[in-house]
Amino acid sequence: MKITEIIHKKTYYEVHAENAVYEVDGELLRQYHIQEGTVLEQDTLEELHQKSRFRRAYRRACYLLDDRDYSYCMMYQKLMHTYQDRPLCVKVMNQLVQCGAINDRRYAEKLSEYLVECRHYGIYRVRQELLRKGLDKELTEQCVAALEEQSLEHLPEVLEKKYGSQLTDPEDFKTREKVIAGMTRLGYEYSGIKKAIEEYFQNKE
Repeated sequence: MKITEIIHKKTYYEVHAENAVYEVDGELLRQYHIQEGTVLEQDTLEELHQKSRFRRAYRRACYLLDDRDYSYCMMYQKLMHTYQDRPLCVKVMNQLVQCGAINDRRYAEKLSEYLVECRHYGIYRVRQELLRKGLDKELTEQCVAALEEQSLEHLPEVLEKKYGSQLTDPEDFKTREKVIAGMTRLGYEYSGIKKAIEEYFQNKE
């Protein structure tokens, strides 16, 4: 096939052949000495097109990972949104997993620890957040179980810090219910919250 036109895009070159358009990155363009008027087999152009798209997608993923960690599901969705090519995105994801750049267990353990230790979320909220990131249910349960005791230890501290100014009257059950609702949204269990409130008033007395 004869190359009729080459247009420089932001991260690749648009190579126009007689009946098709191919995306080829600059390195491959120079390596194969491609210029207007060059004649190449269609299979060669298709191979260069696929190889170039893989390189671009892989570089994009690495760029994103430089800024923050991603779960498999999150990165896959990011790539699909940009490239809308399932086989390409699966191939890139396989490479990222193989080199250790994407590791759902590592991601889940780090995220769950952050949510418990820094955000002071209860276990129910931690579970919800991990599942929302597309993490496997079994892996999520393992991470949650490992941090359940730590989460419960934070409950009295979180209660006092967030709602101590409101919990002034042990007979004010309306305020108490609002506090319970707020702590429940943070992911703490109802019975645990109730117990922590009772202990909070006992300690004040």
